[in-house]
Amino acid sequence: MRSMEFSGRNIDEAIFHGLNEMGLTIDEVETEIVQKESKGLFGIGAKNAIVRLTEREVPVVPDFEAEKAAAHEQRKSDRPKREGERRERSDRKPRGERRENGERAKKQQPEVPEIAYSEDLAKENDAAIFLSELLKRMNIEATVEAAETEDGLKLNILSSTDGLLIGRRGETLDALQYIVSLYMNKDRKENGYRRVSVDTEGYRRRREETLRRLARKNAAQVARTGRSIAMEPMNPYERRVLHSALQGFKGVTTHSEGEEPNRRVIITPDK
Repeated sequence: MRSMEFSGRNIDEAIFHGLNEMGLTIDEVETEIVQKESKGLFGIGAKNAIVRLTEREVPVVPDFEAEKAAAHEQRKSDRPKREGERRERSDRKPRGERRENGERAKKQQPEVPEIAYSEDLAKENDAAIFLSELLKRMNIEATVEAAETEDGLKLNILSSTDGLLIGRRGETLDALQYIVSLYMNKDRKENGYRRVSVDTEGYRRRREETLRRLARKNAAQVARTGRSIAMEPMNPYERRVLHSALQGFKGVTTHSEGEEPNRRVIITPDK
């Protein structure tokens, strides 16, 4: 059961950072206020708000198929060692074939799925309408599309100034996403927290694919060498992509360290 502390300029912002980092919704955590924000005197002695989010327990459903598979593997391991060694030698493949299999496995890694955006849905969605008005106030001519997915609301901006909207390493796009998320979750206590992602011209899709490849490459190195690797500082959204990409990667675990905006993912050997 995870329990982590997060900070922000106020309690709502600290909770927002925490939910993004943990990849959970407000109804999936217990919230404890560790420290309220303080403005100080003329800005001197100001303190951020600190909250502790604890993931609620979820009942575990027994996986009978996994238990059967584990029992089968145990029976196999109990066979005489000499028989196992003979089988290993007979099953061993040439190095070239093993390399080919490794390359094939890499190609079979799932990519980020296509998203079916719709302009009609955007015209009826409050968050999409808010983003459209925000872009108008920025004097940017753009069309907003929307899509409802299992991972939350996805908004896509169609504009000829996509480079301007992305900014350095996606910082402008992240700022737009943060503002829209605050607007969409202003009534989260009544309606529950909803995750929103803002993209333009497929930037986040390309970025996710790059991050997943980089994560798998570094994870393979960690598993091979037994030495941890610290990724570069990333925002909560990109850190969540890394955690997700390596969730089932054998031999490694991931966690985040540091304070925003220098918080980063650490890939460590699974002990």
